Amino acid sequence: MLLFKKEREMLSLVNEHLEAVLKCYELFVEGLEELHDNGLNEKVEILSKQVGDEESKADAIRHEIIQSLLKGILLPESRRELLKLIELTDEIANKCEEIIRQITLQQIEFFEEIKPHIKSITEKTRVQLIKIKDVINMVFSNINKAHSLQNELIEIERLESEVDDAEYNAIYILFRMDIELAKKNQIKSIIADIADISDLAEDISDMIEMIMVLRKV
Repeated sequence: MLLFKKEREMLSLVNEHLEAVLKCYELFVEGLEELHDNGLNEKVEILSKQVGDEESKADAIRHEIIQSLLKGILLPESRRELLKLIELTDEIANKCEEIIRQITLQQIEFFEEIKPHIKSITEKTRVQLIKIKDVINMVFSNINKAHSLQNELIEIERLESEVDDAEYNAIYILFRMDIELAKKNQIKSIIADIADISDLAEDISDMIEMIMVLRKV
């Protein structure tokens, strides 16, 4: 019964971490939307700081999870699986903080022609992350029911492909604009970084799928 209680406590920590990562992403997207609508301003700076604060919160929870795992909570296989997933999901928060920090430091603003494509990237990535949270929770709480969510993993992969298309379209338009090459490369790098979050989501999805295969009875 004690082990069961510890497992429930661990799952609660994992959910806290995922919530912090999702909150970090939501603040990041809010910052991008403010940038799209009104350009660089004080609100973008404030949101950038809030993203950093939420990333720090996610990182603190990650450390708490690691400390709990070091005490031997969960079976060795589950510990390895969970640690890999936590590291990957935490990287999403790190990426959000770094991107918005670079946007404010480099004073980057996006051209109207590419804003719809960036919005498409962030909206599809948000859906991916929500699905990932639900599937991870199910994998570690009820692996038998988790197999019923196979279609969710397929959807995460499909969305990543659509993000790739939106990234391609944004960069295609960007490099046909009459602006200096250095500016094009600067913005291209940021667009690629924003799309990389979707790649991380797909990596997490692939890992979840592997866990489900290995645990299948």
